Amino acid sequence: MPGQGKQVSKLRRPFVVAGAVVGASFSAWYLYRNFRSSAAATDPIWTRFVNVALIMFVSIYLANLLRRGVESLKKR
Repeated sequence: MPGQGKQVSKLRRPFVVAGAVVGASFSAWYLYRNFRSSAAATDPIWTRFVNVALIMFVSIYLANLLRRGVESLKKR
């Protein structure tokens, strides 16, 4: 039926939040290590933005994959 939407899992939000927290902490660690190094060895600003975005995307994506694995194990 066109009026019905896809059912959203109850585990979706906790896993996405956990992935975001892991991504934010890893991004903070990356930026801290980057700023702590010498001025000649630091990454350009655009590289920092790209790396932080990639870290956040990958951590949330992996958390979603982990959620799907947990859900498939719970169905058995």
